[in-house]
Amino acid sequence: MENNAVYYLAISIFVCYGFNLAQGLRAAINRNETVRVIAKVFCSIYCISASLIGIMILPSSYQLISYLHVFIILFQMAMIWFPKPKE
Repeated sequence: MENNAVYYLAISIFVCYGFNLAQGLRAAINRNETVRVIAKVFCSIYCISASLIGIMILPSSYQLISYLHVFIILFQMAMIWFPKPKE
Protein backbone atom coordinates (compact mmCIF):
# COMPACT_ATOMS: atom_id res chain seq x y z
CA MET A 1 0.00 0.00 0.00
CA GLU A 2 1.33 3.37 -0.98
CA ASN A 3 -0.86 5.43 1.33
CA ASN A 4 0.11 3.84 4.63
CA ALA A 5 0.77 7.25 6.16
CA VAL A 6 -2.78 8.41 5.45
CA TYR A 7 -4.22 5.19 6.88
CA TYR A 8 -2.00 5.43 9.94
CA LEU A 9 -3.08 9.03 10.50
CA ALA A 10 -6.72 7.92 10.47
CA ILE A 11 -5.96 5.09 12.92
CA SER A 12 -4.12 7.55 15.19
CA ILE A 13 -7.22 9.73 15.27
CA PHE A 14 -9.39 6.69 16.08
CA VAL A 15 -7.02 5.67 18.89
CA CYS A 16 -7.13 9.21 20.33
CA TYR A 17 -10.93 9.07 20.22
CA GLY A 18 -10.71 5.73 22.05
CA PHE A 19 -8.73 7.46 24.79
CA ASN A 20 -11.45 10.10 25.02
CA LEU A 21 -14.11 7.39 25.40
CA ALA A 22 -12.04 5.54 28.01
CA GLN A 23 -11.41 8.78 29.91
CA GLY A 24 -15.13 9.50 29.97
CA LEU A 25 -15.81 6.10 31.49
CA ARG A 26 -12.95 6.55 33.97
CA ALA A 27 -14.31 9.93 35.07
CA ALA A 28 -17.78 8.44 35.60
CA ILE A 29 -16.29 5.57 37.61
CA ASN A 30 -14.30 7.99 39.78
CA ARG A 31 -17.47 10.04 40.47
CA ASN A 32 -19.26 6.90 41.71
CA GLU A 33 -21.76 7.06 38.87
CA THR A 34 -23.32 3.86 37.59
CA VAL A 35 -21.42 2.63 34.54
CA ARG A 36 -23.08 -0.27 32.80
CA VAL A 37 -21.05 -3.24 31.70
CA ILE A 38 -22.35 -2.97 28.14
CA ALA A 39 -20.79 0.51 27.85
CA LYS A 40 -17.48 -0.90 29.04
CA VAL A 41 -17.74 -3.79 26.57
CA PHE A 42 -18.51 -1.54 23.59
CA CYS A 43 -15.73 0.87 24.51
CA SER A 44 -13.31 -2.05 24.90
CA ILE A 45 -14.28 -3.46 21.50
CA TYR A 46 -13.77 -0.06 19.89
CA CYS A 47 -10.37 0.54 21.52
CA ILE A 48 -9.08 -2.95 20.75
CA SER A 49 -10.26 -2.94 17.15
CA ALA A 50 -8.81 0.52 16.43
CA SER A 51 -5.40 -0.51 17.76
CA LEU A 52 -5.42 -3.91 16.05
CA ILE A 53 -6.25 -2.31 12.71
CA GLY A 54 -3.33 0.03 13.34
CA ILE A 55 -1.06 -2.95 13.90
CA MET A 56 -2.33 -4.73 10.78
CA ILE A 57 -1.63 -1.83 8.41
CA LEU A 58 1.94 -1.37 9.61
CA PRO A 59 4.76 -2.85 7.58
CA SER A 60 6.57 -5.66 9.36
CA SER A 61 9.68 -3.48 9.80
CA TYR A 62 7.88 -1.24 12.32
CA GLN A 63 7.81 -3.75 15.15
CA LEU A 64 8.41 -1.12 17.85
CA ILE A 65 5.21 0.70 16.93
CA SER A 66 3.34 -2.61 17.19
CA TYR A 67 4.53 -2.92 20.79
CA LEU A 68 3.32 0.63 21.39
CA HIS A 69 -0.13 -0.35 20.16
CA VAL A 70 -0.19 -3.33 22.53
CA PHE A 71 0.72 -0.97 25.39
CA ILE A 72 -2.07 1.39 24.30
CA ILE A 73 -4.58 -1.48 24.38
CA LEU A 74 -3.48 -2.50 27.88
CA PHE A 75 -3.59 1.09 29.13
CA GLN A 76 -7.07 1.68 27.74
CA MET A 77 -8.37 -1.58 29.22
CA ALA A 78 -6.99 -0.56 32.61
CA MET A 79 -8.77 2.80 32.33
CA ILE A 80 -12.04 1.10 31.48
CA TRP A 81 -12.12 -1.95 33.75
CA PHE A 82 -10.26 -1.06 36.96
CA PRO A 83 -12.50 -0.07 39.88
CA LYS A 84 -12.41 3.29 41.59
CA PRO A 85 -9.31 3.74 43.74
CA LYS A 86 -9.84 3.63 47.47
CA GLU A 87 -9.50 6.96 49.21
